[in-house]
Amino acid sequence: MATARLMTRPEDYAKLGIKEGMVEPWEDGRRDTPTPGHNEVWYFDGTMEDGTKTVVGSRPVDPATAGDGTDSPNLNVNITTPDGQEFVSMLRVPAEESSVGTDQCDVQFGPHYATGDLKNYDVYVEPVEGVGVDLHYEALVEPYRAGGTSHIALGDNDEYYYTDQSIPRCRVTGTVTAEGKTRNVSGTGYHDHQWFNISPLVAWHHWLWGRFYTPNYTVVIYDFVASEKFGFARVPIFGVMDKTGKVIFDNRGETEVETTTYYDEQTKKAYPKSSTYVFHDDDATVKFNVTWTDIIEVRDMYGATADKDHYGMAGEQQRKAYDAMGSKPAYMRYYANGTLTMTNSEGTVEESGDMTYEFNYPGVPDPRAHLG
Repeated sequence: MATARLMTRPEDYAKLGIKEGMVEPWEDGRRDTPTPGHNEVWYFDGTMEDGTKTVVGSRPVDPATAGDGTDSPNLNVNITTPDGQEFVSMLRVPAEESSVGTDQCDVQFGPHYATGDLKNYDVYVEPVEGVGVDLHYEALVEPYRAGGTSHIALGDNDEYYYTDQSIPRCRVTGTVTAEGKTRNVSGTGYHDHQWFNISPLVAWHHWLWGRFYTPNYTVVIYDFVASEKFGFARVPIFGVMDKTGKVIFDNRGETEVETTTYYDEQTKKAYPKSSTYVFHDDDATVKFNVTWTDIIEVRDMYGATADKDHYGMAGEQQRKAYDAMGSKPAYMRYYANGTLTMTNSEGTVEESGDMTYEFNYPGVPDPRAHLG
């Protein structure tokens, strides 16, 4: 049966043309093509001290037209104000007015851009319909290539790939514009770069993704569970960085996972209420528990009508496409408590704190899919 794996072998580095233990700026440049079925995204988010939240995602290929083999640049900017109002702009820019560099992150979509060199980034979205950002990101941790390569290979012969290369903790400063009003902000941010040659709806049954920050540690977790096509294989990405920003733990082995679930009536699916992960590496054991306390967002892409969706992913036409793929996508976002416990020959350290995480669930319920 076809499966999925995190690429960690020495020959994987040679195949990908990267160096173990060294991330170079070109790796955050364009890595893929507009070949049908392929796509790429440069993602930036921020949680500001005043409660403002921002998201900017730039893609050279519009997912709605990903089958025609040409670039169709598009980006989204999301701003949630301190009082909970959400403002979203979905922008499309002519390909002849856009470019994406290969030497470093250099995404230019008309007047909008995201540029940077693994240490500093500038993200600008010119306000459209009163929504935009002008933000500077300063990396506080090393770039993180999960498993050493950031690549997940899927299929009998690794014919599919899905990636997530990140800078999980940054200082963010600048301005946001919502309702035509611009104000200064500062806070903590995250950047990742993904590229893939298979639709997430086809590759994955579900995933849990979050970051956890304490004064001494940064944690990034991305718990992928593949679709039935790939044997419901679990690929848990988990990294820990210390207060100097250095990666001190990067999971590359088997993982023990214990989950308790609850049932959501709106989406008709079971989701984790609490998940405990245990990772081992030589003499070190790392345990991470995440338990949600509040639901921030419920997004039922399968069941919702088109007028209830900002992202063009709901409605009767989309539902027919989901049915053809055997998919029923839903998305949850939670406010949670995280606890990190690390034990080695020198003793045990434990830190707890608040975090937010997402649970993206494109699959249909199945007892083989590690839920419950």
